[in-house]
Amino acid sequence: MRRALPILLAILLVPAIVFGGGRERNVEKSFDLDPGGTVKITMKCGGDIRIEGWDENRAEAVVRITGTEREDVDVDFDRKRRGLEIEIEANNWMHRCRADADIVLRVPRETDIEFSSYGGDIACEGIEGRLTGRTLGGDMTFSRIDGTIRMTTYGGDVEVADSRVDGKVKTLGGDVRIERVVGDLTGSTLGGDVTYTDVTGGGGKGHSPDRDVSITSMGGDLDVDYPARDVTLRTMGGNIDVGRAEKVNVTTMGGDIRVNEAPVGASVMTMGGDIHVGSAGGFCKAKTMGGDIELDAVDGWISAVTMGGDVEVTMVGDPGEGKRDVELKSMGGDIELTVPPGLSMEFDVEIAYTKNHRRECRIESDFDMKIERTTEWKRKWGQKRKYIYGTGEVNGGEHRVKIRTINGNVIIRKGD
Repeated sequence: MRRALPILLAILLVPAIVFGGGRERNVEKSFDLDPGGTVKITMKCGGDIRIEGWDENRAEAVVRITGTEREDVDVDFDRKRRGLEIEIEANNWMHRCRADADIVLRVPRETDIEFSSYGGDIACEGIEGRLTGRTLGGDMTFSRIDGTIRMTTYGGDVEVADSRVDGKVKTLGGDVRIERVVGDLTGSTLGGDVTYTDVTGGGGKGHSPDRDVSITSMGGDLDVDYPARDVTLRTMGGNIDVGRAEKVNVTTMGGDIRVNEAPVGASVMTMGGDIHVGSAGGFCKAKTMGGDIELDAVDGWISAVTMGGDVEVTMVGDPGEGKRDVELKSMGGDIELTVPPGLSMEFDVEIAYTKNHRRECRIESDFDMKIERTTEWKRKWGQKRKYIYGTGEVNGGEHRVKIRTINGNVIIRKGD
């Protein structure tokens, strides 16, 4: 029995060895191709496309066709004066072809590439030129690209890394990741996250150094680190995280916002989350419909409004430089403001507290201020309220400090 076992295994493996190699069909071609040409690939059946740049003055293609209807797939190569066209399609267009065709193509590095795919992944590496195209349902990966990219996928992820590129990448149903890129490259998605990591503007071929960066997602998070550029971000249902950008303008319909650095200014709004700004120069405008606001270091004018949270703000910088008005408002929280010594201010502070509010409200200030309290309940917005007012001038009263809150405290501190 022991001697019969190896013989039996060998017999069982023979069909796999003999017939397994016949389950795919390979097509290989090679063409002379000078740098600076264009290669156009049209994929009219399922399959992946991979492009690699090399230092040869020729194109080399390997097409691997698998599936039960592999013999019904045509592969056409059309040599053009300034490039090459490759078309892969099924003979019988009346039904979905039961075959996939994966192509690996090597071309001179300085080559423009055009893609059109019915549903496979696209990968491109080591190309210096223009990349344009779309795929109906696959991922896109680009690395070591020097040039421009304009690519769309209708159902996959997009990744661009280690490149110098301008342009735009777009997906209707996946994530976008842009890492270690120099250039004006915009990523957008209707149903995923967008992440920028170690990205700097300018540098790609044909770049526009003054262009802003605009990113939109219909339902995902945005994570951006884009120094030396003004950034506009929009998402319908996710968080926004900005590492650094010159000027920030961001909006989310349902998430938190965090901005580490915005040297030229920040305007941020969320319909349902917290806001945190590490530092901003010139101005900071923050609004949330249902969260806390924390502004750590603003060198300029400030506006912060929340419908249901606390506000904590610190102003820094030279108190004698620029516009330094402050407007802070909460519909149900505490407000704390810290300002630099020597700031010229006119105080306009109001606290409203309702009859059913059990905590005593107060104004606490390191600066001289006249505090007044009303003695009678006044009805407003269906509630009975009393008010605490704080007024006064410091150092000439040049900049207005307007603060409003309901059922909260107001604290004004003198910074270091």
